[in-house]
Amino acid sequence: MNSQAPRPFEKIDCPVCDGHSFEALFEKRGEPFVRCRGCGLVLINPRPGFGVVAETYDADYSGGYIRKAQKKRARCTRWVRRLRRRHVAAGRWLDVGCSAGFVVEAAAAAGFDAYGVELEAAAVAFARDTLQLPNIVCGTLEAQAYPAAHFDVVTMYDVIEHVPDLNATVAELRRILAPGGVIEIRTPDVGHFTTPRALDTWPEIKPSEHLYYFDRRTLPRLFARHGLAVRERRFMFKSALDIVFAHA
Repeated sequence: MNSQAPRPFEKIDCPVCDGHSFEALFEKRGEPFVRCRGCGLVLINPRPGFGVVAETYDADYSGGYIRKAQKKRARCTRWVRRLRRRHVAAGRWLDVGCSAGFVVEAAAAAGFDAYGVELEAAAVAFARDTLQLPNIVCGTLEAQAYPAAHFDVVTMYDVIEHVPDLNATVAELRRILAPGGVIEIRTPDVGHFTTPRALDTWPEIKPSEHLYYFDRRTLPRLFARHGLAVRERRFMFKSALDIVFAHA
C-alpha cells in the first residue's frame, strides 16, 4: 500500500491573457500539459505546488552545471560582451537565477557592478566561496526588495519558465529596471521551427520543472502587460527565444 500523500496541485488562469479555457495536449509523469485557447501559451495546468518545483533544484542539479564550468564561463562571457556592446555599456547588472554565478563573474569582469540571486544553496556557496562573488544571495527575486530603478541590466537565462508567479516576477523586473536599462530573457521556444510537432517528445518538456512554454507572441505579450516592450529579438538556430526588453 502506498502511504505517500498525494502531491498538491493548483489550477491557474492563463498568466499571459487571464484566460481560463485550455486545450488538453498530453500528460507526462502524471502532469497535464495544456494550451491556452486565448493566447496559445503552453503550460502545466493544474500544476504542482511551489514546494515540489523547488525540490527539482538541489546540489546534484548545481553540480552538473558546475562540472561544465569552462564551457559555461566562455558562453557567459560572450553573452555579457554582446549585451554590453549592443545595449548598456556600464552600470549595475543583476542575473536572476544565476546558478553558480558565471554570468555575474563575466559581468563584473566587464566592469559592471554585478549581482546575482539564486534559489539553490550549493550554487550560491560555490559562487561566493570559489568564485569570490560577494553580491550573490540565496532566495527569490521578490524577497530581496531591491531598490526601485536600481539595475541597468537584468538577465534571466533559462529561468522564467520555472517561476511560480509570472506576473509578480515580471512586475518586479520592471520595478527594479532603471530608465534606459534592459532585461534579457532566454527561454525554450515552443514555436521554433526545430521544436517537434509531437511536443511530448521535446526534451524541454520537464514536469515539475518547466511550468510554461513560450513562443515569439506569448512572451512579449506577457511583458507588455507590465509596460515593457521588445528592444531586440535575436534569431536562434536552436529552439530558444532570446528577447531584450526595455521600458515602453
